[in-house]
Amino acid sequence: MQRRPLSVTVTLVLILLSALIWIAFGVALAFDAHPAFPDEPLVRGLMAILSVAAGCVVLVVLFFLGKRRPLAFLVMLGVLAVASLVIFLDDVGLVDLVFLALNLIPLGLLIKDRAWYKPA
Repeated sequence: MQRRPLSVTVTLVLILLSALIWIAFGVALAFDAHPAFPDEPLVRGLMAILSVAAGCVVLVVLFFLGKRRPLAFLVMLGVLAVASLVIFLDDVGLVDLVFLALNLIPLGLLIKDRAWYKPA
C-alpha cells in the first residue's frame, strides 16, 4: 500500500474541520446561541437542519475520500466548490473569508493530489 502524502493528510484534516464547523454552526442555530441569528424559528430551524446535514454529508464523503474512492473525490470537489460560491450570497465578512479559505485550500490540494485518489 502506498504511503499517504502529507498534503493529502492536510486536505483530509481541513475538510474534517470544515464539517465540524458546519455541524457546530447548525447546533448554535438550533439552540439560539447567538443574537445575530434569524429571529424567525422556522427559518432558524431550517438553517440549523441544513447546516447539520451539510456537515454530515461532508463527513460521509470524507470517509470515502480517505478510502481513495474516485467518486468521493469528484463529489468533494463539487461540495467544496459550491460551499465556496455560497459564501458570496450574503454579506462577506472576516468569518466568511476564513471559511472561504478553509474551502479553497483543500479544493486546491485535492486537485494537486488527484492522482492519489485513483488507486492503482
